[in-house]
This record gives sequence, structure tokens and C-alpha cells, in this order.
Amino acid sequence: MLFKRISRNDAETAFIVVKNVSGSTMTAGYHAFFDITTTADGVGVTQCLAAALNAYAGCIDATLANNGYGLAQVYGYRSAGFTYGSGTTSSGDNLMPVSNSWALQATATAVTSGFKAFGFMCETVGSTAASTSANKRIFIRAL
Repeated sequence: MLFKRISRNDAETAFIVVKNVSGSTMTAGYHAFFDITTTADGVGVTQCLAAALNAYAGCIDATLANNGYGLAQVYGYRSAGFTYGSGTTSSGDNLMPVSNSWALQATATAVTSGFKAFGFMCETVGSTAASTSANKRIFIRAL
């Protein structure tokens, strides 16, 4: 794990090293989930699968080629994380996993069915069109 040095000017963040095994490039801001197949090794990450909604690894820090290694942010403020909203969203809305998506869904409803919220929105999105699959300010807590 990589922890940023304490600073009065920047928010604290933490990162882990991951390997992209998704079969495609992961863009900065995409959310990655640990690979849970028979080749699972605790490093490989891919797009969220229905069977792996609680296997959140973190938010990809910089564009990552297939089979390449890079960093995933697991804690702290992020100015651009891929989110999905089906309507308007508010600061503080939960960020929940979405099967077969690179985004976390912003939702105001309580966490149900045993699935975890892995962060929250740090901005309000006032229109449905603006909240659909876009990079927004978020806070991640995947530790």
C-alpha cells in the first residue's frame, strides 16, 4: 500500500498496486473490482461482476493498459471518479457497485441487500443528463 505523506494542503489518500485483467484498457477514474475467477490472486482487477459486488478494489488512478500494473485509490478525496446516476444526486449520496459497469452508482437510499457503499458524492448534480456516467468529485473508502 502507498500512503501519501501528511500535508496540510492536500487530502490524505491511500493506494494499492493492481493488475488490469479486464481484457481492455481501464481509464483513469474507472472503478475496479478484484478478479474472483479461478485465477484470482488478490492483484488482478476487472469490471464489476454480478457475483463480485462487494469485491471493490478502488478507483484507477491513471489509465491502465490490459495486463499492465498501476495504482488504484482505496481511500480519500478524488476530484474525478466515474459515477452513474439515474436522476439528480446530492453531496453525501452513497456510491454503490453496479454490475457490468466501470461506474459506482450515486444513490440516496439506504444500503440494502448486504451490498456496501464504497464512498460518497462530494458534489450535487442537478440534472438527470449531467449525472449519467460522468466523472464527479467523490470520496472513496474501500479499506
